[in-house]
Amino acid sequence: MSSTEFTESSTWGGRPVARRVVDVRPRGRAVVTGTILATGTAVVGGSVSCSCLLADSTGEIGLLFLGRRSVAGIVVHARCTVEGTARMEGDHLVLWNPLYRLELPEDHQLPEDHQGEPSSNSDRLR
Repeated sequence: MSSTEFTESSTWGGRPVARRVVDVRPRGRAVVTGTILATGTAVVGGSVSCSCLLADSTGEIGLLFLGRRSVAGIVVHARCTVEGTARMEGDHLVLWNPLYRLELPEDHQLPEDHQGEPSSNSDRLR
């Protein structure tokens, strides 16, 4: 696995990998796809950090991007997959600095000329 690929294994460090928010446990690995419900900032250790709330059909989990006021593409209603190790923050679970990938909305349809193999952008740049 490279640093930009999500864990595909069912275990990580001998522990199960949660694929739904409801299955995430403190100090456990999570790979969850959901929708951003809220974004904001939080002060952590004297630095402003981007704070988000991600939800799937089973629950909600916090995301915290340390030292960043915002993360490009991470906005309310954005669909994304995140991976990280969960920790308790007060009474809720949070993934600190998770690996993330923005996803197309579930109902998104590619235009007919974009189905199948990816096309080159070179024609559009001329």
